[in-house]
Amino acid sequence: MLLRELTDAATGRETAPGGEEARTLAALVKSDVSVAEGYVVRLGSERPEERLGAAIEGALAQGEVVRLRPLFPSRAVAMRLTRALGPLPDLRQGDWGGPLRDLLDALRSSELREVLDTELEALHVRVIPADASPAGRAASADPHRGDPDEVSVWSRDAAGAPWRVDRRSTRVAEAGDGLSVVIAESAADLADRAQLALGYPVEVEWCTQDTRVRLLTVRPLTLQPKFAEGSWRRLALVAADEGTVAPLAIDALDRALGASKGAPSVEVSVRRIYARPYRRRERATLLGRSKSASLGRAAAAAARATAEAAPLLSDASKFERAYPPIIASLDAVDLRAEGNVALIECLRERHRIVADAFLLLDRAREQTRRVLEALECAAGPLPRETYGALAAPHVVESRRVIHDRLLTLADRAQNQPYGLLSPTVREEWDRAREDLATIRPLGIDVTPEPIGSSDAALVEAFDFLPRARARETARAAAIARVLELARTQSLGLPRVALARSLGALLDGVARAKGGISEGLAAALLRLRRAALEVGRRLEDEAILDAPVDALYLGLDELTEALGGEPGAYAARVRLRREDDARWANFEAPRRLGQ
Repeated sequence: MLLRELTDAATGRETAPGGEEARTLAALVKSDVSVAEGYVVRLGSERPEERLGAAIEGALAQGEVVRLRPLFPSRAVAMRLTRALGPLPDLRQGDWGGPLRDLLDALRSSELREVLDTELEALHVRVIPADASPAGRAASADPHRGDPDEVSVWSRDAAGAPWRVDRRSTRVAEAGDGLSVVIAESAADLADRAQLALGYPVEVEWCTQDTRVRLLTVRPLTLQPKFAEGSWRRLALVAADEGTVAPLAIDALDRALGASKGAPSVEVSVRRIYARPYRRRERATLLGRSKSASLGRAAAAAARATAEAAPLLSDASKFERAYPPIIASLDAVDLRAEGNVALIECLRERHRIVADAFLLLDRAREQTRRVLEALECAAGPLPRETYGALAAPHVVESRRVIHDRLLTLADRAQNQPYGLLSPTVREEWDRAREDLATIRPLGIDVTPEPIGSSDAALVEAFDFLPRARARETARAAAIARVLELARTQSLGLPRVALARSLGALLDGVARAKGGISEGLAAALLRLRRAALEVGRRLEDEAILDAPVDALYLGLDELTEALGGEPGAYAARVRLRREDDARWANFEAPRRLGQ
């Protein structure tokens, strides 16, 4: 069986190999990642030595050496074999009998038989012809520092320093030992493409077949992300992790959260790492670290939290009243009729409004943390899962009405026979699109379109509807757990009263965050429109490939590009779009640095 026939595993063929490694290799083959070709031999119950020997002889006629790689049902079993046998040797003409017997003896060992969840006879072994050298390993991110933009490559024949390859340029950043530049860059590209196809960082073993670098094995890579200077934490304002966020939104976040006493900070405060926003770490939180305080201290902490929350709640109320007329004034401007200078001023105005909303939302996040700290003084350390439930923004009534309408529409559309909408449902669908033409999903990214902008956008909105209802249920359950926890402390009834009042305060802050999030969503949509108009003009001048590319540039970059400043703007956009594709399904670490 040839390696490309691994893809038959999906069809359930009896002879097709199964297990994690087989499925992973099949996924890479389907994604056109260059995987080493060879034979896949089922051990069987009779004379596995002969079956493998015949495949080895055939493979040696095609390559200088042969490499055997078993396809185990799980990675845990593969790790057991690695510990039991060590690195598997290359097989050469006339000198492969002993290594083959060692491998089969290891496979038959009681240690491995205990952890195998299938019979030994059902195992498959890959028999791969290859060049004797070069060969080695590669990691799709720096395994020691966790840098997502640096690929590490090692030569199997040289135990010295690894090659470090910049993923963005695919060029060597730091030369290592034992390889040529071409081979090191090719191996780095292979590891990066494997990560992109699988959606998680990987460590791969690679070899060459007819001088071409190919992937031999692949394993998940566990990162210890410490590459950044200083300490960084993933930014969470509306949701814990919203996925990739475009550079124009990152730029607004940095301008909002990098301010110090009203003046912009010289040092970057928000960075785009793993295509997500990370902010410089503030003071360490006290959440979950201390026991409940005395009743007097708990009451004082509750009083401080209440006093600190008052200015925020007042500013949030003012913002909610002010943003509808501001949005109306922005909509009254005909962006297409504005000259380039005036258009940039319109873009800057929208950018400032978005930054103001970001800053207010971050103040609400900080206030939530202070109230939670006061709550722990009253009730004791809270279960970790309650933090997110209590801190999540409330869904405002107008958004709840939209959710209910979309839930009804989704149910009616899904119940249509053959997936075809009846005239009645189609009319309701079109009305929903028309009514939601200026409403976009909540979040901090600038890229989402209005819910009613297309059928696809409307369908995508259906996926987020159950989440809002589940959030309210989780909040009520969390409050109940906190009150029960307070009741178990000494002087339980007064502590329950404190916890109940702080829970009401948290609810007020959550409602303020919900209102701010609505204003932010409206402002982001207007920022998007202005940026798309800039992008349209840059496309006309062949500076960008498409208007939407403007979302992948910062405010200063857009100003320079529209002003005629030379720069590789299209190339920058392509790199940043590649970042989004690479990290979209990647679970980014919460913290970076020490």
